Amino acid sequence: MKKIFFLVILSVPTLLALAQKNEDKEVFAFTITNYIVNSNDSVSVVQVSLPNSFVKINEKQLGLVKHNFTNNKIDTNSIGYGRCNLIKGNYYYFGLKLYNKNIKPVENDLIYVKVDYPATFKGQFYAMIKNAIYFTKVTDERFYDFETALVLTKSEEDALIDSLVADIRYTGKVMEEQIPEQNKRIEGGIFNGIKLFTGMKTCTAVEVKQFMDYVIARPTKYAGNTWKISETFATWMISKTPTVIK
Repeated sequence: MKKIFFLVILSVPTLLALAQKNEDKEVFAFTITNYIVNSNDSVSVVQVSLPNSFVKINEKQLGLVKHNFTNNKIDTNSIGYGRCNLIKGNYYYFGLKLYNKNIKPVENDLIYVKVDYPATFKGQFYAMIKNAIYFTKVTDERFYDFETALVLTKSEEDALIDSLVADIRYTGKVMEEQIPEQNKRIEGGIFNGIKLFTGMKTCTAVEVKQFMDYVIARPTKYAGNTWKISETFATWMISKTPTVIK
């Protein structure tokens, strides 16, 4: 009983670091599929499909499961832990011990596992991918995918951030033309006193990087999901642009 309680209060990185402290790996979040087998007690089996074969999960490797914020906005704490007991191609099956038999994993919940992702440059997009956070254009095309950080350089990351800036500016311009009545003045934060769409139209790479730093530092609400960069950036603006102190 004491051991289980100890696992509950540990953070995701701490738990996985203790289990695999000698391995040169980092914690990545993966969404679980709709293949879930729940027993009547506190045991479940979940499946993970890795995006690409260059990243692998070892047999008997430890994983920690948390609710996805979009599944359960109240409780995003750890709900169970277990090991990879079966591997079939790119599918990995974890047997889980649940902390509460009444709180079961559901599709799109997150399992945190240490893996070897051989990126040469570990910038902001690498950190986003670690948390399974993806941004899209206003037209829904992704700016990056799971493999992007494998080959991304510092200059290419800067260029990719410029693409995010361009999409936010474009979206602000279109929204100002189409729904000018919603162009409200922002109170507080970096954009204090500026109208929302005006701020979007004039945003800079520095401000987008500040937003990304915030998402990386507080990933809970974003992890395991795909978001329009213009919408999430606008929400950050309205929320008084909370930033990370470095």
